Amino acid sequence: MAGDLSGTAIVFDLDGTLVDTADDLAASMNHVLTGAGYAPAPPGSVRHLVGRGAKRMLGRGYEIAAGRAASQAELEAGLNDFLDHYAANIAVHSRPFDGVIAAIGRLRARGAGTAICTNKRESLSRLLTDALGITPLFDVIVGADTTTARKPDPAPVRLCLEKTAARCGVLIGDSDTDIKAATAAGLPSLIAEFGYGPLDLREQATATFADYGALEELIDEVLAA
Repeated sequence: MAGDLSGTAIVFDLDGTLVDTADDLAASMNHVLTGAGYAPAPPGSVRHLVGRGAKRMLGRGYEIAAGRAASQAELEAGLNDFLDHYAANIAVHSRPFDGVIAAIGRLRARGAGTAICTNKRESLSRLLTDALGITPLFDVIVGADTTTARKPDPAPVRLCLEKTAARCGVLIGDSDTDIKAATAAGLPSLIAEFGYGPLDLREQATATFADYGALEELIDEVLAA
């Protein structure tokens, strides 16, 4: 029988790790681009930018659709339009990755605390988890604006540990940012290979996994190490 996980926090990144949000984010980017008179950019062309901020995504969208860099004024105006559109359409296509909800249920049944630590704004994160009906699965949600720092700074990760009253933890992510944040916070990192990346620091992760069926065993292994 699996062991007790009381006192352990399992901290999940959101976009690209817990929920596949790329299509809805790309739709909001393309809403801005088409509103400015440009053709939409292929969603796959900005998938790797999810988690790096809406402004970075918009900037890349302008480069693709307009063939030039966006002006600061365009980015500022576009960002507001992007956020409004995204908030109104936050879960049209977004869904939790296969197997993650069942995995979280098993971890919680074993006494683990569960948290979300994301660079998405907390209000948007909660709007998304509410729309998907998964907010009750988490003891705390820490967003980019919950603390004065964001990943890869360890402060938001440490806040998750504090809020779950955990003695130890594991960070589940999908990118170099998550690997850096886990390392800085002194936690092992388990990285989803199906996420958005980038994963130039893959070798610095504690382990990677290809599907959520493998997660629970990996967590047990890294906690026992």
